[in-house]
Amino acid sequence: MNLKKIFILLFIVLSVFGIAQETQKEIFFTATPSLSPDGKLIAFSYEGDIWIVPSEGGIAYRLTAMDGKESFPRFSPDGKWIAFSASPNGNNDIFVMPVTGGNITQLTFHESDDIMDSWSWDSNYIYFSSNRYNDMSQFKINRNGGTATRLFDNYFN
Repeated sequence: MNLKKIFILLFIVLSVFGIAQETQKEIFFTATPSLSPDGKLIAFSYEGDIWIVPSEGGIAYRLTAMDGKESFPRFSPDGKWIAFSASPNGNNDIFVMPVTGGNITQLTFHESDDIMDSWSWDSNYIYFSSNRYNDMSQFKINRNGGTATRLFDNYFN
């Protein structure tokens, strides 16, 4: 075997070893966790993406890999959906996706920051805070999209 082939083989072996080490590293600085209604899953933000892991521990799986940062994942009460804030265009908007993964749907398209808060009990509406109208206030939007409805004139009322 010539020297060039040995170096290539050594590079491949070390790369695979490095990837294996990387996939089993301890995770620090996770943020904005959310527990599923049945208590079996935890969704959280890590390195700007949404991840999901069994609550008893195990391997975490990345659900999103969008441009910008994704945060504030929240499970719907029926356990079928995760809504979250994401900033693929610079400001935070609200997005929703199935818990099992799949198509991500953007629900808000406003130039202000929309921050995910919670769901309605019937899993049909998403509540979020936004600084629209130069005031922090609470809004709701249908899980399937539409126009957001302002709930309060001012966040503190």
